[in-house]
Amino acid sequence: MRSDLYAELFKQYQSSLHLYLYRMCGSQETAEELVQETFYRAMVSMKAEHASYARAWLYKVARHLFIDWYRKQRSELQMNRELEQQGTENTYRSPEEVLNARERTIRIQQVMKKLPEQYRTILLLREMNELSYKELGEILDMNMNQVKVTLFRARERFKAEMLQMKGDD
Repeated sequence: MRSDLYAELFKQYQSSLHLYLYRMCGSQETAEELVQETFYRAMVSMKAEHASYARAWLYKVARHLFIDWYRKQRSELQMNRELEQQGTENTYRSPEEVLNARERTIRIQQVMKKLPEQYRTILLLREMNELSYKELGEILDMNMNQVKVTLFRARERFKAEMLQMKGDD
C-alpha cells in the first residue's frame, strides 16, 4: 500500500478510533498509544486490496489491542465517557437541567463499567460510531445473527442496569 493511502486512512479514521479507544480505556495517553499501534500494524500488514474494508479492519485491530492492554491492567479502569460534552454549558439551560445531565452521564458511565467488554464494544461501535451490522460482524468476528443477538442483549443489559441504578437511588 502506498504511503499516501496510509495518510488518507489516518486522516479519515484517527479521531474516531481515538474516541472509541478513549471510551474503552478512559485514558488519553493509552488511547493515543493504541491508535498509533493500530496504524503501525496497518502499515506493516494491510495490503492495498484490503483498503475497501479498512474501517472495519482498523476497528478490529484497535479492539484486539485494547483487549490485550486491558488484560495487562491490574488496577481499576477509569472510564471517563463524555456523551454530550459541550465545552461550555449552554446558557439557556437551568442549573437543574445541567445537574440532571451530569448525573445521567455519570450513571451511564457507571453502567458501562459494569457491562462485559463485548457489550461495551458493540454498544460504543454501533451507537456512538454508527458502524453497520456488517462492519460490526467483521470487527467482532461474528455473523449477522450473532451481531444482532449480541447487540440486543447488550442493549437489554444496559437498560436493566440503568433501571436497577434508578431503583437504588
